[in-house]
This record gives sequence, C-alpha cells and structure tokens, in this order.
Amino acid sequence: MAVFMLQLADGADALVEADAAGRTASGEIVLERTDRHGRAERLRTYRAETVTAVYRRSPADGGLYGWIPQPSDGTWWCY
Repeated sequence: MAVFMLQLADGADALVEADAAGRTASGEIVLERTDRHGRAERLRTYRAETVTAVYRRSPADGGLYGWIPQPSDGTWWCY
C-alpha cells in the first residue's frame, strides 16, 4: 500500500491509500487496490479537470519521507 495526495481544482487535498495510482490516456486519475486473489479493483476515479497534481508519499534522497510529484501529463502508473 502507498499513500497518494491529490490536489483538487477546488483547492482541497485528497489523501488516498491505494496499491497504485495512474493517469489514463484521457487524463483521468485512477486509484486501485489489489484483492487477495491478485485482481485489481478500482477504488476511485477522478476526472482530468478535477485534479491539478498527484503526489506519492515515499522516501526521498537521504531516506526521509516526502511527497514525490507524479507527471502532470501523459499516461503513467505509480505503485
């Protein structure tokens, strides 16, 4: 599991615990978890225009945890 922070267009932040986050070809942000059988289940989908930035909480240089920004365009997955 990982923690993702989404900065939303309305000024709010959403913290979500998920196994993966991704950006689809249409720009949607999807958050998924894997069930005990290894199947991906979608937790939440955000329309492209509602999300301004996505971050994953993980260790940075030096081992301290911080918010690592994810790409703002293109298709990607982060685990």
